[in-house]
Amino acid sequence: MNEDFELPVDYKGNESFFTARLLPQGYTYKIEVEIAEAKVLFEKDDQGEWRALIDPEKDTSEKIDIELLKAVVASLEAIFE
Repeated sequence: MNEDFELPVDYKGNESFFTARLLPQGYTYKIEVEIAEAKVLFEKDDQGEWRALIDPEKDTSEKIDIELLKAVVASLEAIFE
């Protein structure tokens, strides 16, 4: 069930769409979102808050703006809460 979907994100007044994928893992799941040619994993921590996981070994051509990550989290909260 690793189907892609388009995640709408309101960022700096513009709506952008990012390719995302639901990754079930036992009783929980992660969301993989493609941002700036990098795959960022979003998961809930022990307190139920979303966190972004970026592989430090992968070199991305540009840094990912923290405000963009927060906007992605807001979109995930709207869908999965």
